[in-house]
Amino acid sequence: MLYSKDTVDEDILLQIYSNTKTSTAVWLRTDDGQFKSRPDNPESLLPFLDGIRFLDPAVALRLQSPAVRASISAVPVSETEWCFDSIHVQLLQSIDELSLADRAQHAAFVREQNCLVIWRDDVNEIIELCRTVEAKLDEFVEHLHKYSTIPTPYTNHPRDSLTVTEKSSWSSSEIGQKRDHRPLVLLAPIYTGLAIALAVYFGSTGVKVLFQEYAVDGQRQRFALCSTLPFTVAVGLFFCLQLINGLAMLFGPIYQYTRNSLYFSAIKPSPNPIVDNRLPHITVHLPVYKESLEETMYLLSTKDAERRIAFYAKHDIGWVARPLHSKSPGGFKRPGQFKKASNLNYGLALAMKLEKHLSLLQRLGEKDSSTGVSLEERALKAAIEETYNETGNRFKPWAENGKQLKVGEIVLLVDSDTVIPEDCFRDAAREMADSPEVAIIQHESGVLQVIHHYFENGIAHFTHRINRCISFGCANGDVAPFVGHNAFLRWSAIQEVSFIDRPVGKHAEQLQGYRQAGVRKFYSETTVSEDMDLSLRLLEKGYVVRWATYANGGFKEGVSLTLTDEVARFQKYACGCNEILFNPLFRWPINGPINKRIRKFLWSNAPVHYKFSVLAYMFSYYGIAASALISIFNYFYLGLAPSVDRFYHKSFEVLLACLVVFPAFGNVSYIVLEWRLGRKDLLKVVYDQMRWLAFFLLFFGGITFHISVAILAHLFSIKMTWTSTGKEVKASNLWKEILHTIKHFWYSLIISGGFIAVIVVFNSDAVPDDWRIRAMDWGGVVPVAVVAGCSILMPIVLSPWITKLVY
Repeated sequence: MLYSKDTVDEDILLQIYSNTKTSTAVWLRTDDGQFKSRPDNPESLLPFLDGIRFLDPAVALRLQSPAVRASISAVPVSETEWCFDSIHVQLLQSIDELSLADRAQHAAFVREQNCLVIWRDDVNEIIELCRTVEAKLDEFVEHLHKYSTIPTPYTNHPRDSLTVTEKSSWSSSEIGQKRDHRPLVLLAPIYTGLAIALAVYFGSTGVKVLFQEYAVDGQRQRFALCSTLPFTVAVGLFFCLQLINGLAMLFGPIYQYTRNSLYFSAIKPSPNPIVDNRLPHITVHLPVYKESLEETMYLLSTKDAERRIAFYAKHDIGWVARPLHSKSPGGFKRPGQFKKASNLNYGLALAMKLEKHLSLLQRLGEKDSSTGVSLEERALKAAIEETYNETGNRFKPWAENGKQLKVGEIVLLVDSDTVIPEDCFRDAAREMADSPEVAIIQHESGVLQVIHHYFENGIAHFTHRINRCISFGCANGDVAPFVGHNAFLRWSAIQEVSFIDRPVGKHAEQLQGYRQAGVRKFYSETTVSEDMDLSLRLLEKGYVVRWATYANGGFKEGVSLTLTDEVARFQKYACGCNEILFNPLFRWPINGPINKRIRKFLWSNAPVHYKFSVLAYMFSYYGIAASALISIFNYFYLGLAPSVDRFYHKSFEVLLACLVVFPAFGNVSYIVLEWRLGRKDLLKVVYDQMRWLAFFLLFFGGITFHISVAILAHLFSIKMTWTSTGKEVKASNLWKEILHTIKHFWYSLIISGGFIAVIVVFNSDAVPDDWRIRAMDWGGVVPVAVVAGCSILMPIVLSPWITKLVY
């Protein structure tokens, strides 16, 4: 038997209408974009139909019942939200405002009609949603009858127990809520102090040898070797810190890992009815700057752009698209080596202009239009025109949905490959309200995997371990890092540390296409590590960056899918650290070698131990970068020098000790920590760590040249740019990967091949005996062989397409 589409639609309408006890009208969108209703479009439903057409859901219901009327009457006329048990529903004065409703809420009370309108984009979900709403309304009515006086849904207490004001108040300091006590854990300062002492001790052993030798032969020139001590101590500081932290994992206390402290949240915030019923405006900020998801709206075809805009409109997403980057003089420029910062700044600048024009319209007494044009849309158009005029009527941004472009009190910053858990907004609001000194809540992230091949699995393991170690450090009292995603930001704090960008040496016509003088910036566009720069500015102002683990892996982040992406990520980190520490070489005669950022940070009020931790982290990249140069120097020095100073022997012993810390002691201590915390079975942890040893030996042994290139590129002002990591898997094969390897790793392959050739030649009869370096001289040969071998094998072994011989 055949059924017409009209018959199917009528059956769906009847099913929905009969299965929802309080629905008085149902609308269903048909294939041609029109709406069928039950009852069949009586005169009284036409005002509702106009608003529903504007929202354009798949299905909508109008609910009318005594519970709905009681719920509306319990809300003061001045309020625009119905709140109960942490549920917030918008409240409109009349049906004419339905077209201006927040579509993402999927529900709205209408006061004049004493009804509740709910809608959904999936017909299969509407009945369950309606039953949930009806149950919650019945629960609210029972709550009303529980008290002798009329309660307010904003307090869950009788109305005479609290005066409700129109102004939203969610800070503990404003509502008089007692704050949770968060102690300052002092384990991190102790561990850092011990690491500093250990690094100084290692350096002093070499000085002791110099004095002993001077006492024997009286030669003062050997004290010139002391010039190497700053580098040795600086690089060794990170390894010493890992050594001390490893001992702490083995034998130190772990109680702090399950408790809240100033820089660490292991327990989610307690329920707070006042905060829950006065939740702040939270904005989700997703920068899309250069990736396959979307280069820019300007690059899409008209059809694709319309499809993208329709998708955003359907899901009530506000968006801003900046003009294309132009290489022509005076063209629009997207500044920065990493485009994320300039993307964020451009969108926030437009949002600030929107807020300014919206405030002006409200002061003039303007109201939303009955045609569906809100004050926010009018303000957005004015902000776009203002931006257009500032560039001499040359570069006009694209943007829509002004209501969603307003920035709330809290901003959740995510990437396009992240996942967030349920109820994270409420937890963030509670914690921000309880801790007004906190500017950023950075959540520990799990891993979102895509293809599950062995390279992605290895990087996922590494990412998981790094996040665990950060959690351990923050629990010990270390200041939390800001990693740039899966983080809640206090908007007022971000505004407080913003700065006026005043570029120097640019002509007026160039400024129009680059960045206007006097524009307020929130993220630094002149540094690769804009997230570290922001956190340092916040710390200098006395704010706290906190690390949270109570989501239990609910926040997830994507990892690199290819070796090229992961190497580029480490290059970006190395370049960012060098930017913060040192000026480019051409500025040294005027500004000196040390960058102003790090000088300002070191003299700030940030905790002293944190300053050393940051320096140790930064110096670790120099240790990786210098390993190739040191190994080849060590090869020739040990092989050709007539005698080797004991000072060098001491330094070499320290180097070997450091090399043991990472692959051996580091793994053992981490295994024991996971076992002590009861997270995994001991044998399973041992297996997880041991199976990736060779993987990371190849990786960290093979990236030395690439880290060196990134550092030298900044010092010599050679431009390097980075994009986000790839989000999609691209099919490849053996031949494509070989060409890809040659293209991206040619210089490391050539240098490593040269190292191997040197070892072979100097071990052969081609050189005189006095110049021969035997292969058995392991002290000189092994470091060079490891660096060269890892650099050659890394792009081959860590490519699944090559090792699996996919043709």
